[in-house]
Amino acid sequence: MKRVSVFLTALVCTLVWHSGFAAEDESELETIVVTASRLHRSAAELTQSVTTIERTKIDARQFANVTELLRQIAGINVIQQGGRGGVTSVVLRGGEPNFTVVLIDGIKVNDSTNTRGGSYDFSYLDLVSVDHVEIIRGPMSAVHGSDALAGVINIVTRSPDDGAQVRAEVGGHGLRSGRVALGGNVGKVTGTIALRTLTEDGDIDRAGYDDWGLDGSLSMKLGTSGETGLQLRYQDANSTSFPEDSGGPHFAVLRDVDQRAIEESHARLYLNHAIGSAWKSRLAVSRYERREDASSPGIAPGIFDGVPPNSADTVFSRDQVSFVLSRNLGGSVAVVVGGEWQNEDGRSTGILDFGFPLPTDFRLKRETLSAFTEVEYSFKAVQLLASLRWDDPDDTFDEASAQFGAVYTLPEKGGALRLNWSEGFKAPSFFALGHPLVGNADLVSETATSFDVGYRRSIGTSKLIELSVYRNEFENLVDFDPMLFTNVNRSKVVTEGVELVLQWLITSSVNLDLHVTYADSDIRDSDATLRSRPKWRGGVSVDWRINDQWLFAANFLALDNFSEVSIPTGGVYLDGYQRLDVALSYDINDRFRVGVAIDNALDENYFEVVGFPAAGMRGRVNMTYQF
Repeated sequence: MKRVSVFLTALVCTLVWHSGFAAEDESELETIVVTASRLHRSAAELTQSVTTIERTKIDARQFANVTELLRQIAGINVIQQGGRGGVTSVVLRGGEPNFTVVLIDGIKVNDSTNTRGGSYDFSYLDLVSVDHVEIIRGPMSAVHGSDALAGVINIVTRSPDDGAQVRAEVGGHGLRSGRVALGGNVGKVTGTIALRTLTEDGDIDRAGYDDWGLDGSLSMKLGTSGETGLQLRYQDANSTSFPEDSGGPHFAVLRDVDQRAIEESHARLYLNHAIGSAWKSRLAVSRYERREDASSPGIAPGIFDGVPPNSADTVFSRDQVSFVLSRNLGGSVAVVVGGEWQNEDGRSTGILDFGFPLPTDFRLKRETLSAFTEVEYSFKAVQLLASLRWDDPDDTFDEASAQFGAVYTLPEKGGALRLNWSEGFKAPSFFALGHPLVGNADLVSETATSFDVGYRRSIGTSKLIELSVYRNEFENLVDFDPMLFTNVNRSKVVTEGVELVLQWLITSSVNLDLHVTYADSDIRDSDATLRSRPKWRGGVSVDWRINDQWLFAANFLALDNFSEVSIPTGGVYLDGYQRLDVALSYDINDRFRVGVAIDNALDENYFEVVGFPAAGMRGRVNMTYQF
């Protein structure tokens, strides 16, 4: 049944394509992508596979959180440990969760001290403050340095309109959220500030979560060609959940839950300015800091050895200074040159309780100097792009990353062929290097190479179809060796797949997005199966402007079976599932909107992690008022 649903999704796409897209609309599909290249190009001009979800779609479809939004993206599989508060990760094109760089307003938020090797926990990200999301698939170290083996996800927060905005939402599972935002300008100065809060109550079978946060920005125009600004973000959160791999509410022998307290902040100061009539410059200084106080009851032994009770207090910070120069050399050549300094500092104070406290303290620092360049050359219907980057972490080893791509616009067809070759690396995480029990100071960087070919066609301004075929090779993967009881570099993984994306503004009032993904992941020289890699997945999102006041939306997702593992059960296969979310909103006037949504409207009973049931059907009610 699950495969049938995905097949039907692909069939709908094919039929739509052959129908010729009879309707036309003036809405724009193309937006500028700032993450894939420092040249700031639209998706049609890029050699990589890129998806952007704009605020208009986020508002229309009333996604419950960032997790539900990412589920509707080709090439992404979400792993959510039960309800809100459980660790939530993404697998991008078969890569490990820590192979994806996550940016918030351009600031990297991956934490090198955590036990997951630096992967970002999306359960702590509130969708209400998000303006749009950019997803770039494939290694991106030539642009973003370490960690970008599978791709990049850039979360861009929203700036309030002039005046004040209030938003509130309540719903099942104890959901209560609110946001108050204020924005305005005086002359050349623009300022914004927003306060947000969110709570989801839990019990012994359900994760619990609460947070509050503050976002702010200040910018000022400098003449006709410059701008300076400051961006601030702060978040304080607490969560509870059964430990990872514990078997969750269904299989965990120990019934206490993990307790985590997170404090996260970042700040960024930037200056954009033209140098003469040809060069443009950008200077940015940023700091990211994350503090986590975590305690766990441990995991009782099962098929695999258990984990003793443990606790850890960690602090991680990343300071960055970057300078970029860009110039168009005539009409056919554009060039970017720049450099970056980065300093990472991570420390952890913790214990493992074996009946006696065993300290697990460690502290590491890493300073990295980087230089990079990008060159774009266009002639007739061909556009070529080359990106090179050199990273030197603490003079211990050098990493050179490259990316080459081309876009060929097909004459009289309204489409384009693109191809892209890229490579990436991931420096060993502080946890993998420095943990006193399992750390290995001799680890080398994990690496990736990728080849991606695609076809993209737009019809008018309202229809877009994109087909991508890719192959990734990940080498020197960090793995735990139980015989040596330490981390080692040993694994090689190959992922291959096909992605089909359709965006169609069917009429002036109906908008449809469809995606289908086939992905195959293989651990070379091993019979083991990678976790959370369904071969087939697909989904459809639609929003329908019924009239000037009413707006209906629906999001459907279907997945194939996939492999998972826990300490109590060992390796198992979890059933694929289907999920439907629906929403309805009503514009009382041009300032006041109310909405209702039903998550998991079919009340599907499914698992993404062994023993952790996904949340059942839930209703939500929300309102937004613009003063």
